[in-house]
Amino acid sequence: MKQTHCGANTRIWRACGYVRLSREDGSQEESGSIAGQKALIHDYFRLHDDLSDCGIIADDGYSGSCFDRPGFLELLAEVRAGTVDCIVVKDLSRFGRNYLEAGEYIEKIFPLLGVRFIAIQDNYDSENSNPSFDRLIIPFKNLINELYCRDSSIKIRSQLAAKRRRGEFTGAFAVYGYQKDPVQKNHLIADRFAADVVRDIFHWKLEGISSADIADRLNADGILPPMDYKKSQGIRFATPFRKNVYSSWSAAAILRILKNPVYTGVLEQGKYTTPSYKVKKRICVPREEWSVTAGVHEAIIDPLVFASVQKALAMDTRTSPGARALELFSGMVYCGECGAAMIRKTVPSGGKKYVYYICAAHKNYKTCSAHSMRDTVLQELVFSDLQTQICAVIGTRKLQQLAETALAYHTENQKLQERLQKKKEETERYLRLLHSLYESLQDDMIDTDEYQKMKKRYSICYTQAMEQAEKLEQQLEQKNAVNKSGWLQQLKASGRLPALDRIGAVTLIERIFLFAGKRIEIIYSWKDAL
Repeated sequence: MKQTHCGANTRIWRACGYVRLSREDGSQEESGSIAGQKALIHDYFRLHDDLSDCGIIADDGYSGSCFDRPGFLELLAEVRAGTVDCIVVKDLSRFGRNYLEAGEYIEKIFPLLGVRFIAIQDNYDSENSNPSFDRLIIPFKNLINELYCRDSSIKIRSQLAAKRRRGEFTGAFAVYGYQKDPVQKNHLIADRFAADVVRDIFHWKLEGISSADIADRLNADGILPPMDYKKSQGIRFATPFRKNVYSSWSAAAILRILKNPVYTGVLEQGKYTTPSYKVKKRICVPREEWSVTAGVHEAIIDPLVFASVQKALAMDTRTSPGARALELFSGMVYCGECGAAMIRKTVPSGGKKYVYYICAAHKNYKTCSAHSMRDTVLQELVFSDLQTQICAVIGTRKLQQLAETALAYHTENQKLQERLQKKKEETERYLRLLHSLYESLQDDMIDTDEYQKMKKRYSICYTQAMEQAEKLEQQLEQKNAVNKSGWLQQLKASGRLPALDRIGAVTLIERIFLFAGKRIEIIYSWKDAL
């Protein structure tokens, strides 16, 4: 039976409920949940004839320490538009836990806007309030709510810090290449499909392929970028890096992967923080204060490969005009006389083109002597010296171990088979969407315009997926289980270096110095042993 009976002149308030639940409140009993709050408010509406139910607006997963919440801002917009003049909440803590802002709204802003405010379980109704009593009790309750928020923030921060020190993963989403362990959510395990993509990215970088070209290759092969891949796995994932409606691989995304030590089994956490529970702006934490733990999860990239890639990234990564990959010694060759970089210069002669390394300081400023060396001669000298060093210093066994770490963990065919299977699943999904779309049109769930737009979009995606699947099938036929790590595979089998490519150069050589008189000096990656 309703508690309030409206007479002829009783005002009818356009009432809107507001509910909120933050992550720190998530362990509360069911009555404190979003569903419990909504049920309480709906019951309150039914018991009061002077309240016209205008619905309920929710902020699920938002802290009460600030009022910059999408649901609350929507509620204020409704108030200013004149469609709502009464706000009903379960209690004052659901409205907010910021003592000053909550008091500002209840005591000043709402009265100024002509808004009636009701907190059910706190027995507060601004229309039937006792001013002398409320001036003491309401601010006191708001203060208690803020203290609760501050206490919860301190506890959560300390718990997260302890987990990071123990090497437990505390992120909301696993980095691309990994997934959260279903048994232990604070532990990362390799995602086989995505991990193989990460290995390819590192391998291509060692080959001298630029980050932009790696991104283009992945897009052409139909490999889903990190965000879309996570969504295809059923994960509710969002990222600040997305800029377009349809995401794709980019050079920036490739660089984030190449520079992340997580792939070597190292967790770097606690890089960012917020000044307090009231201020949500992220600030950088000094590196010496990060939580860094090694060996806490499976490494999908060998530390040697990771170190070689970091060295490659630090070098000059510009490719020659029209080339898709870096030159063999790009970023490694320096002048032994002045220390400046040696640059490549093409010299035409007799209808042919010859490439020489010349000192940049001499070319630009004439501050060094005029000495040069042809690229093919340099390659022969370096390769010959490398073979000598292998026999004299490293030995066959050590070099075979070096090759073992750099070899791919799965054959090319296995990876192609997995990608083909994923692409077939994608085509089947778009086909099902097209069928269900027609059924929705028949059942009047969507109109003709919506049907045509969605059909066009799904048809394009389906066609692209089919073309990419056919391309993968063609690659499978051509590869026939051939591993791409050519010289490494031969090195592992024979103990001899058959040739030198970009991967070998980046892995084995630090710098090459060219002196006048055609003399060279090579600094190898094992210089400490020398």
